[in-house]
Amino acid sequence: MAFSSTPNVVGVPDFGLIHINPLETAKAFQSYLDTASKLTGVSLDDIDRSVSSMPSEPSKVTLVDLLSVGMKLFDAVVWLTAGRPTTHPLRIDPAITKESIPSMHDVARAVFYCYFMLVTQARYPVSSNNTERPRIPNFLKTIMGMDKEQHVYVDTICSFEPQKFDPAWARHVRFAGFGQEVMSRFGLGVAGYRLFGPFALYAPKPDMDPSLRPAFEFAKKVATAPSSWDIHPLTRNPNVLTARGNLNKNLGNLILECFADATIDEMVQAKVLYARPTREPSHMRYKTWSETDDISGASAIF
Repeated sequence: MAFSSTPNVVGVPDFGLIHINPLETAKAFQSYLDTASKLTGVSLDDIDRSVSSMPSEPSKVTLVDLLSVGMKLFDAVVWLTAGRPTTHPLRIDPAITKESIPSMHDVARAVFYCYFMLVTQARYPVSSNNTERPRIPNFLKTIMGMDKEQHVYVDTICSFEPQKFDPAWARHVRFAGFGQEVMSRFGLGVAGYRLFGPFALYAPKPDMDPSLRPAFEFAKKVATAPSSWDIHPLTRNPNVLTARGNLNKNLGNLILECFADATIDEMVQAKVLYARPTREPSHMRYKTWSETDDISGASAIF
């Protein structure tokens, strides 16, 4: 018996599976990944919007206006950057009195305190909620007279953990109006250069492995070159890691090989180094370093 056409005996099975479009999915995820990849970023829910009195025109209020009614500097910058959002309005706090509002001079000193730490140590001081506190340079205490606990300066200008406030702003500060004492201190070294310093100050030991001479000369060139934002940890060019590996760990190993033990002890005593480097067996790139300074770049700090 013949059929005039072939019947549909196969059908279309439903496997219950959805196959994504990789390109469109990547586009959908991009903003989430951009946000999660950063250590910085402040939620409007985390800032303190308290003020002593309500400005007459909140939609036109300035940074100075907000400081004058008791809002903290970093919080105010976040709120203003968000466009003075009506979804997160200012709110009056009767506990904020004229006497409790820091003076503009106190605010300025607190900002400088944070800025100095960013430039010289590549990190903020910490708030009272943080127990892991960085070492505070004597310059701030003895020369600048900023001898209070570090959390006092942080709490003056910030209600949240300052690490969320992108520190890259430090790169764009101009030095034209800075005091001479501060500029002289910056000239002694900034973050990222501590372990380069010994190579500009000390000669290598007589029995140093000759194959390390190019690495020694490279470190010396970087130490004596103008300080660069390409090397500073806050803004370090990612190509530095590609070209030379982890700088601190390689330099620590190089110091141990280039200088005598007594010389390294002197470096620590003289505070050229914070502490004697520890051997890092997995960081041996320094053995292949050429003497050419290919990392300082043209982004001079000063």
